[in-house]
Amino acid sequence: MTNSALRVLWTVIGIVLTAIGVVGLIASLGHLAGVDEKAPLLWSGLLDLWRDIDPWGLVILGVLGLAFAWLGFDMLGRQFRTRRYPAMGDLDLRAVRANPPDGQPELPGATRIRGARLVRGLERDLARDPLVRKASVRMAGTAPRPELWIELQLSSRAGLAVVRDHVSAAVDRFRDTSGLAPSRLEVTARIDTARPVRVH
Repeated sequence: MTNSALRVLWTVIGIVLTAIGVVGLIASLGHLAGVDEKAPLLWSGLLDLWRDIDPWGLVILGVLGLAFAWLGFDMLGRQFRTRRYPAMGDLDLRAVRANPPDGQPELPGATRIRGARLVRGLERDLARDPLVRKASVRMAGTAPRPELWIELQLSSRAGLAVVRDHVSAAVDRFRDTSGLAPSRLEVTARIDTARPVRVH
């Protein structure tokens, strides 16, 4: 779930809980038409149902309470859990290419691409070089000028000049195929020393 979706969900929950509290307060003060302030909050049908399922009512209520508590804890965790690089969501190509090429008329409809798919494609492209043992890419920001963070795990035989040319060519291909021109590019390269180097 994206940050914007979580914000919308929290807003809806807050509005619903606030509305319930306000209605309950107005009813308890006797200002709600057709409601007796001395009447019980639960209607008779619900009270009869509660008595009929006794003692399982407490078990069901406890399970529901635990489920809602877990959902609330998970939602709070998503809000406070920080990631090193925030992910970019789906891309609408109309936002990437504002004007059709060569003065062509704009076609109806929209094409959406998952940002994670673009990231995985760039990772595969970077890992094609046998000197790159692992490639990790993070993309953030908004189209058409996102930010790219690239982390490479390199073989001990890798030369920096060759790796720089390989990364530059991969980013150029990424720009040409996606239409996204990174406003910021940060590359971190680490030499993999986990495997012993054989000397001949």
